[in-house]
Amino acid sequence: MKPQTIQFLANMGVFSSLIFIPVYAKELGASDFEIGLIAVAFATALLASSYIFGREADIRGRRRIIQLGLVLSGFAALTQIVTTEWYFLMLSRVLVGFCMGIFPSALLAYAFESGRRLGKFASFGSLGWGIGSVIAGIIGVFSHIFLFSSLIFFACFALALTLPSVAEVRLSIPFFPVHIIKKNASVYLSVLLRHSGANMIWVIFPLFLLSLGMDKSMVGVLYLANAGTQFSVMQLIDRFNSVKLVLGGLMFSAVTFMSFTLAGNFVEILPTQILLGVSFALMYVGSLRFLMEKNIERATSTGMLQSVMSISAIIGPFFGGLISMAFGYHATMYAATIMTLIAIATFLPGIRQRINQQTVPSDPSQG
Repeated sequence: MKPQTIQFLANMGVFSSLIFIPVYAKELGASDFEIGLIAVAFATALLASSYIFGREADIRGRRRIIQLGLVLSGFAALTQIVTTEWYFLMLSRVLVGFCMGIFPSALLAYAFESGRRLGKFASFGSLGWGIGSVIAGIIGVFSHIFLFSSLIFFACFALALTLPSVAEVRLSIPFFPVHIIKKNASVYLSVLLRHSGANMIWVIFPLFLLSLGMDKSMVGVLYLANAGTQFSVMQLIDRFNSVKLVLGGLMFSAVTFMSFTLAGNFVEILPTQILLGVSFALMYVGSLRFLMEKNIERATSTGMLQSVMSISAIIGPFFGGLISMAFGYHATMYAATIMTLIAIATFLPGIRQRINQQTVPSDPSQG
C-alpha cells in the first residue's frame, strides 16, 4: 500500500497548494491577466520537469527520482509562504511546478512494475486532490495551507525512503526521443486536443457556476462529485482494453462538454460532474495503460503524457478566455466539444494498427 499512500498524499499536497492560488494572487494585487501568467508559468515548469525527469527515471531508476521529487516539493511549497508580491508568487509557483513534476511518472512506473493495477493506483490520486481541495477550504489561511502542503510532501518523502526495490531495466534514451513520440502520437495528440478543450472550460467554469446562482459551497460539492466519481470508476476499469478505455473517455468527454450548455441549476449540473468524472477516468487510465503496455520506456512515455497535459493547461485557458470574452460561456463549451470530436477522429486511424500489438522495446536508433 505504500505507493498508493504516496499517490494519495502527494496529490493532496499538490491540490491543497493549488486550488486557492488565484485568490491568493488577487490578494497580492495581481490582475486577471497576471493571474493567468502565474498559471501559465506553473504549467510550463511542470511540463519541462515531467519531460526531463520521466526520462531520468528510466535511466537512473524510479526510487531515487521519487524521493528527490517529494523532498524538493516539500521545500518548494514553503516558498509560497514568504511571497509578498504577485511576481514573487509567480517565481515560487515556477519552483513548485518544477519540483512537483519530478516524481509522478517515476511513481506510476514503479507502481506498474510492482504489480499494482493502474486504475486502482490512479484512483488514489483523484481521491487525494478531492480531499486536499476540501481541506484547503477548511484551513482557509493561505500560509497554513502552504505549510500543510509542505508537511504532506515531507511525510511522503519519509514513506518513499522505505519503498522496496523492484526489478527494473536501466535504459539509454536520447534527450529528444522521436521514436517514443512517433510510436504514441495518436494517444498524445488526442489527449492534447481533449484536455485543451477541457481547460478552455475550466478557466471560466467557477464563474459559469456562480452565474447560474450557485454559492461557493455548491461549487465545492460539484468538484468533490467529480473527484469521487473518478475514484470510484478507476477502481473498476483495469480489466478493460486500454484502447477502448481511451475511446470511451473521449466520447463521454464530448457528451459532457455539450451537456454543460443544457444545465441551468445545481441539480442539473450535478449529473454532468459525474459524467465528467467517468470520462476523465476512462481516458486517463486508458492512456496510462496503453503507454505502460506498449513501451519499455515507461517513465519517459508517461512523463511525456504529463507534459502534454501541461501544454493543454497553457493552451486551453488562453483560448478559453478569449472565446468566452467574445462569445460567452456556452461558446467555450461548444468549442471544447468540437475539439474532442476532432480528438476522436485523430485517435481512431492512428490506433488501429496497434490494437493487437504486444509490448515491445522501442528502437532508440530511430530517434
